[in-house]
Amino acid sequence: MSAEAGAWDAGADAWIALVREASHGAGHDEVIRELLPPPAGRAAVDIGCGEGRWTRYLAAIGWHTTGVDRSGPLVAAAREAHPDGNYAVAEATALPLADASVDLALCVNVLMHVVELDAAVAELVRVLRPGGAAVIGLVHPVAEAGTFDEERDELRLSGYFAVEEHPVPLGHGHVVHQHRTIEQYVRAFLGAGLVLDDLREVPGRTGSTPRYLDLRLRK
Repeated sequence: MSAEAGAWDAGADAWIALVREASHGAGHDEVIRELLPPPAGRAAVDIGCGEGRWTRYLAAIGWHTTGVDRSGPLVAAAREAHPDGNYAVAEATALPLADASVDLALCVNVLMHVVELDAAVAELVRVLRPGGAAVIGLVHPVAEAGTFDEERDELRLSGYFAVEEHPVPLGHGHVVHQHRTIEQYVRAFLGAGLVLDDLREVPGRTGSTPRYLDLRLRK
């Protein structure tokens, strides 16, 4: 088990409590839903599904969905909340799916935690059928490189081009984000053969600075 997977196992309860709050990521969730193609009974994979909230949503609107996550405790929580769902413990770089087997690859707030970005994107492309869609949600790279001053409603940006990792608190420990630029993400997707179909920047609580970056790409 990797150190990052162990950190998610240790912080599983804290993460479940956070994402199941009614207000968690509401604006971001709305944009992700807008980017999803119509299900039409097709197959999807939720990469980095965590406790399964997006897997449950996709299943509810008609997708035949597999949820995949590196954390055993989070997958166990997903199965408990969704006994009829299909879940597996696996890395984003080694999905337990056949080539060209899904029409949608959803990956929300996950790729910042992946060290081997090119390998994860290549694996996403491998399981996606020609014409299929990838919907990607990221913490905005500008927000990752900035410090927000709530009193001034001001984002102070520094080190944007410094490719580095930094800890993010979770429960009594922390997980790790890999800071990358927008260019690095987009070039990884385009280099793997995907075509950018839509790009959305989602503001934070005050509406004045970016918080999330969401993309829809096609194979």
